Amino acid sequence: MYIPYIALGLLLSLFLTYVAIIMLPHLGYIDVPHGRHQHEKPVPRGGGAAIWLSFFATAALLCISMQSTNPAYYDDIKIFLLKFLTPASIILIVGLIDDRFELPSWVKLLGQIAAATVIYLEGAGITNLFLIPLPAPLSFAATVFWCVIIINAYNLIDGLDGIAAGLAAISSFLLAVWMFMLGHSGGMVVILLIFCASCLGFLRYNFSPARIFMGDTGSMFLGLFFAYISMLYSTKHVTITSFLVPLAAIGVPIFDVFLAVWRRFFRRFIQKDPDSSIMRGDHDHLHHRIQKETGTTRKTAYIMYGLSISVCVLAIFATFFQSSIPALILLLCLMVFFVTIRYSGIELFDTLTSVAHGLKRPKRNFVISAMHPALDVVLLIIAFIISSRICKSFLTESSYLLWAISHIAPFVLVLCISGIYRTFWLRMGIIQYYRLIKLLGIAGIAGYICNSVFCIYSNVPKADMYKYGIFYMVYFLLLSLLILGERFLIHFYESFGYRRLFIRNQGKHSTLERVLVYGGGVQCRLYVARQFCNFDRKDNNVKIVGVMDDNKSLRGFNVYGFKVLGDLKHIENIFAKNPFDTVIVACNLSESRMETLRKFSSENKIKLRKTTYIEEEI
Repeated sequence: MYIPYIALGLLLSLFLTYVAIIMLPHLGYIDVPHGRHQHEKPVPRGGGAAIWLSFFATAALLCISMQSTNPAYYDDIKIFLLKFLTPASIILIVGLIDDRFELPSWVKLLGQIAAATVIYLEGAGITNLFLIPLPAPLSFAATVFWCVIIINAYNLIDGLDGIAAGLAAISSFLLAVWMFMLGHSGGMVVILLIFCASCLGFLRYNFSPARIFMGDTGSMFLGLFFAYISMLYSTKHVTITSFLVPLAAIGVPIFDVFLAVWRRFFRRFIQKDPDSSIMRGDHDHLHHRIQKETGTTRKTAYIMYGLSISVCVLAIFATFFQSSIPALILLLCLMVFFVTIRYSGIELFDTLTSVAHGLKRPKRNFVISAMHPALDVVLLIIAFIISSRICKSFLTESSYLLWAISHIAPFVLVLCISGIYRTFWLRMGIIQYYRLIKLLGIAGIAGYICNSVFCIYSNVPKADMYKYGIFYMVYFLLLSLLILGERFLIHFYESFGYRRLFIRNQGKHSTLERVLVYGGGVQCRLYVARQFCNFDRKDNNVKIVGVMDDNKSLRGFNVYGFKVLGDLKHIENIFAKNPFDTVIVACNLSESRMETLRKFSSENKIKLRKTTYIEEEI
């Protein structure tokens, strides 16, 4: 019986958006391309008013119809509309004025604070945390902070066609599914679906190539809606999923805000860039860097949608698998970690550059070496906590600390006594990895024997001993992964990661010299090491496009991290598919091959160098 209202919200949004496309330019609501804007032609903006009107009109009609047919739903919808209408109207007015006259940032911020204040005064703000009441000043500050953060999160994410409206539609739909499955208010489920339909109606004209922009009128309204919904439910329950699902639903915009603050803070206060500011926009948002890789706005939107769906669906699963919540949260954390590493290259590069330049050798090398004992202890503690949560063993709160010490101490003692910490991990090889694995194995066996003997001496039942064995296996595998992984990441950062970040952040207007290495032997390895293992050099603006080698058995394989593209006979095809500016000869060539290479280089105006331990002009 509620489907007609959802359909009405969709049709009304389609109609109002189409009307807005015609009317807004006559009212001066037009976005002319300039500065950071990517569109080439003037586009109407302020279309978020269509979402606002279609949502409230449809929700009001639903509320009126529910008064006689379903009083319970009527009360829920009526209370929501009465409390949400005033702050939403404030945001609408501020947004319309800004889209027409471009208000200063501080004026928009005051409008957002005013809307959040109204929410707090109506009793719909953050009044408690995990059912612990908050003092009035803290409650007010938390409400204002949360509203401002989420409003600006959607404001920042609205930088490409279809991103903000699509993410809002996905989030509202999945929140409706979550509330329906948990048996929450049916009225709010319908409200979320109407909101989803309103966003989809606008998305019809906003998807690439966009015929209309929602402007701050729409993006701030979307942010306020989700800020309100998340506060409405996450503070009324104490279960972990009551916090996890609403946060996951708006996870992508929050992640973009996190990156923006991280990036702008380092540029303004660490690197002292006078052109950077926390409040000043840039062209390095999440959707911008994904677009740089995909090359199209549509593919960028699909990837953003996929990220949002993946995180939110995983959080919803946690609702129905309570016994597996630790494992699901761990999986969610790993996903967040992967996304952070994958899409925060700019922030990582700025941070690592600041750290590297702030700690000059030998001070930097000393710090990296000295931090490992303390870091290993932290990783052992993390491994123990996660393992004990994943594997529900017979550990009790009273014995938890004792068991933690007995499981962490053997690894700390073995690693300290062995002298492994005298290894300079930035230059370690496979032998050090093997030695570290062997030491972890020795410590693991010794720790298991000692703790098993203690269990037997304490008359622990056989069933619990079996659980303990599973726990210890998980604990050992996890700590080994963390300790080895940490050292690998440091090694990767020094020998390859920093250069990879540098190349990735060059963007489309790269000034890097594209190099083809001829020869996949030892001299190639020396050249690659020289380019990638010393980021302090100022003259290593080189991007290796691949390797060319006359050994046919290597064709298609990777050597030292680069694909073997073919041999000298295929150099023209290689050049056509992977253009390069320079050929580095990293092998001994016959005079005939060298002459062929010289002729090709001369015809295509390509530089030719030879390298042994240093590069020489030929």
